[in-house]
Amino acid sequence: MINTPTPKFDSSLTNIILELEHLKNRPLKNTTSESVFLQLKSLLHAVEAVASARIEGNHTTIASYIEKRNDKSYKNDERIVEISNLISGLDFIDKYMMDEPISADFIKELHRVVVGGLTHEGDKRAGAWRDEPRFIANAKHQPPEPCDVPNLMRELIDYINSDDGEQYDLLKIAIANHRFVWIHPFGNGNGRTDRLMTYALLCRKGYIVPNKMRLFNPTAVFAGDRNKYYDMLALADDYKDEHILEWCEYFLSGVRDEIKKSESLADAEFVNKKILLPSVDRMEKAGIISRLESNILGRAVRLSTIKASDIKDLWGREVTSVAIAQQLKKLRDRNLIKPTREGGREYEISFENSELTRVTLEQMDLAGLLPIRVDR
Repeated sequence: MINTPTPKFDSSLTNIILELEHLKNRPLKNTTSESVFLQLKSLLHAVEAVASARIEGNHTTIASYIEKRNDKSYKNDERIVEISNLISGLDFIDKYMMDEPISADFIKELHRVVVGGLTHEGDKRAGAWRDEPRFIANAKHQPPEPCDVPNLMRELIDYINSDDGEQYDLLKIAIANHRFVWIHPFGNGNGRTDRLMTYALLCRKGYIVPNKMRLFNPTAVFAGDRNKYYDMLALADDYKDEHILEWCEYFLSGVRDEIKKSESLADAEFVNKKILLPSVDRMEKAGIISRLESNILGRAVRLSTIKASDIKDLWGREVTSVAIAQQLKKLRDRNLIKPTREGGREYEISFENSELTRVTLEQMDLAGLLPIRVDR
């Protein structure tokens, strides 16, 4: 039976839980345009997928992944496929897993997504509990025998879905995150699947609301210091209450810090001033775009959307509607802007351009929003 120890009323862990409850219920500014937010969300998903793979020894950098993901030949690179699988897992959760209870089928489907198309980091029994012993190098704890896995996972799933009161929700998510890797239910891909499951649990309890600008990924809690992550997992392996509570404090303090950082993406003033406008400026200084193109993109950032009449003054002289249309087409062809609707003549900034994506990620890094460095 999985136990949920109760922290002392005056403990730092209790204070963290109370702060997280406050953050969950605090209204966000929600001034960032939906399109910009969703595009930034896509970039964050990519970064956090790279970070999750990094924990498992995949050394692909964010910059390298962004460069290669648009190349159709990436399917020949298992490191890139591994990262793409994790992004697919996040998208799967965002689309299908909000109010549904966690089930064995759901966890197995996540595992299938995680290891699909992989050899070295794959699993010959994708989507099935392991049928062989697993040994973890340099670890005191060794996973249970395969014959015990079905019952242990049934116990874990029942624990996750049991209603023990809201005051225990966060503790249970932290404990479930540890218990999953303690069981090691699959032949491979356990850590990656566990972190996706934890993302789903935080979504269910309202700490992550993917479509309402409350967004972060629990991978960010662990990615900054892989050794610390493994040390804290090992500490809680004996399941002593004091060690479980130390794990919970480590996990939940990281969740709190990441929620605080991610909330800034809902603030248009922050996004424009710290991320988008500096990104456009850097592209101009690097000679990637002209002064006129920089001014047009800057106007698109400030207004959220632009049409021809919004930028006519940027030429500083009389200009024909044909010339404006041609300039907008150039930007559209370079994937720097895109129409707000199919066939429309109103445009918004687009992150499909790899150069804009790269400098935007670098600005997000400078703003302290990324769990790992862009170029490392």
